[in-house]
Amino acid sequence: MRQMKKGSLVATSLLLSSSLLFAACSEKPAENAAAPSPAPAKSGEAAKPATPAGIDMKTVKANIRWVYPGTSESEKEFAEGFKQKMKEKYPNIDIEIMYMSWADMEKKVAVMVNSGDAPDIMALQDVSNWAKMDALEDLAPYLDRKESSLHKDTFNEATLKYATIDNKVYALPAASNAFSLIVNEKMLGDVGMKLEDLKTWDDVEKAAKLMTKDGKYGFGYPLGAARFAFRVPFTMGYSNDLVISDTSDASKQKYIELLNHLKNLEPYNPKAHVTWGYPEMHRAFANGEVGMIASGTFYSSNVYSINPDIIGVSRNIAYPKGPSGSKAKAPVSSSGYGLLKGSKNKEVAWKLLEEMYTPEQNSITAAIVNVTAVKTTSADEVMKKAEKIYPKAIEGHKRILADMTKMLNDNSVEMDKILGQPEMEPIVQDNIMKMLTNKSTPEEAYKNIKTEIDKIKAQYK
Repeated sequence: MRQMKKGSLVATSLLLSSSLLFAACSEKPAENAAAPSPAPAKSGEAAKPATPAGIDMKTVKANIRWVYPGTSESEKEFAEGFKQKMKEKYPNIDIEIMYMSWADMEKKVAVMVNSGDAPDIMALQDVSNWAKMDALEDLAPYLDRKESSLHKDTFNEATLKYATIDNKVYALPAASNAFSLIVNEKMLGDVGMKLEDLKTWDDVEKAAKLMTKDGKYGFGYPLGAARFAFRVPFTMGYSNDLVISDTSDASKQKYIELLNHLKNLEPYNPKAHVTWGYPEMHRAFANGEVGMIASGTFYSSNVYSINPDIIGVSRNIAYPKGPSGSKAKAPVSSSGYGLLKGSKNKEVAWKLLEEMYTPEQNSITAAIVNVTAVKTTSADEVMKKAEKIYPKAIEGHKRILADMTKMLNDNSVEMDKILGQPEMEPIVQDNIMKMLTNKSTPEEAYKNIKTEIDKIKAQYK
């Protein structure tokens, strides 16, 4: 875990952005389109600039499928709005938005790539597994083109670094994402506690216990979906100086402390939480049924359409310090879009990416979910758009943004890229499920997780 550079985060956190946009996948090559890609660079070398195809976007014909994991209403509205604007501007280009969850993307897109039916553009967070699969186009040559509207210095340095491996840029960062603890401040106050009282895991457990009464619960853990069953302890672990994939003997005690923390919180979760994914977790929080959830900078977009009033009583803080942790920490990454190496429409897809990252388009996405990775996006313009997106909760949304700025400045650490994470997620989920249903102890859960994660690591050596 590495502390984020404060200078770059201050610059980043002054702007607002969406953590999720969308992606696509092509059915047939564009007419009058793609120049061949350059030969791949050797590991550690930057690739030579790609040769521009010189396509005419007004006349070129192409079918673009865009894989998009956005689940909130505001994200879907943005996606459909972008599609419509591109159709008006480029009438011969058809965009199909393929809505699927992040978990489904990991499985379905991998099948498409392996079967020779690769998408053209795809939303990306951690690029490690996709790069290992050799599924992604290196975007460094495109960024090096003189005529390109996007260059490396267009993006916040820390977010671009997160999308880069061996000098190859596998995604263009659209947003900076942080995982954190969202607290219903009213529920907390009703049991005699304040936000500043949440300093340690013990404090979180105390608050959860006090808030669990009268049909309401203190915590909501989405254990029914592997991706999010993994993400919650992943988020907590940073505040105990632990990366959840670290199964070394030196981290054993920290790991067992993490599992015990989840075990201690279990009585303060609704029984249905074992079936929840992110939508159910955010819905329960939005309806005032749970008092705390591990979410992140994308929080507002997930609850506004359910209950805009909840944003006015919500606060966003780094997950409090664990017993072996040095301080409360918030892991920070980037999310954005990449081109698939197997795409038959790379030049058209690249032009669409350039459109997506214009200040006009990025300010819309920035207004949805919070911290932009694009330097040219205007904070004033973002706030104007946020007022239109969250008209019933704009003051609460502004306070959430202030919380995020403070958290990014004081508590951020670079999120680790975990090779093999998709395979690790169900292992963590299954063993935590057994532990929380009293079929194993935290020590037994740790032993099983360690054994299986070590096998996955060995496969990637």
